[in-house]
Amino acid sequence: MQNKFSATIGNFDGIHKGHMKLISHILSYAKKNNIKSKVITFNPYPFEYFKRDKKRILANEDKINLLNDLNIDSIDSIKFDEVFRSLTAEEFFQKYILNAEVGYLIVGEDFKFGIDRTGDISTLKDLCVKNNIVLDIAEDVLYGDDKISSTLIRSYLEKGDFSHVSELLQRPYKITGKVISGKNIGKRISTPTANIDIDDVDFCFSGVFLCKTTINEKDYFCIANFGPKPTFDDYRQSLEAHILDFDKNIYDEILSIEFLCKIRDQIKFDSIDDLKNQIQKDREKAGSLLKNYE
Repeated sequence: MQNKFSATIGNFDGIHKGHMKLISHILSYAKKNNIKSKVITFNPYPFEYFKRDKKRILANEDKINLLNDLNIDSIDSIKFDEVFRSLTAEEFFQKYILNAEVGYLIVGEDFKFGIDRTGDISTLKDLCVKNNIVLDIAEDVLYGDDKISSTLIRSYLEKGDFSHVSELLQRPYKITGKVISGKNIGKRISTPTANIDIDDVDFCFSGVFLCKTTINEKDYFCIANFGPKPTFDDYRQSLEAHILDFDKNIYDEILSIEFLCKIRDQIKFDSIDDLKNQIQKDREKAGSLLKNYE
């Protein structure tokens, strides 16, 4: 097994309990057999490439940082494009498993690969046997009667239920990005915000939220607008955080925004004054919620 990897493959959107089961297997197998560990993943995700009605949980930077924190030896992030999409199951196996020196592989029960998802577990088993690769199929991890999946987590995020999301992720839900200059809308409405770069990707939820962030080792609460800005006819998703009791310049700093609870849905206002009035109500509601998180 010299120079071989213990590996798993998938989107790993969320890095939830189910994903952690796969990752713990590759780490333990690698340690036991004195080989290295590898995660093979994708960016963009297949559902983003095909523009399906599904949106992401994690920013790619957050996903890679979480994987790095687990001390995985190698992270292969494959660009999902037309060339990759056109690979047959056998071509995929040759390029990303054999050529990647995988000696042990573990995947979930629903794993599919190759053009139009034509390769399944049966195909994978045959290819692994022919090439002397040890293959394990992981059983689903359950949360009550539900399978823990990115789909389940998306459903909780859409409802603003971050307590369940944190249980499924085994950590608080955060989005990380660099503070960049925006359109100064916050200053126009007397509510300066930190605009977080989310890399032009679409997330699976939106709204106004009570959040928390850490700057120079000090925690601050913030009110985050996550999603489009319909009042200004801007329908791209963005993350803007109004940090409470803070007025320093933090352009170019990296912030992690931890989501605590939902304040309200997005609203298109008829005027700037209506928006300002709502922001004051948001501040009051956030103030009443703070005691639950202090």
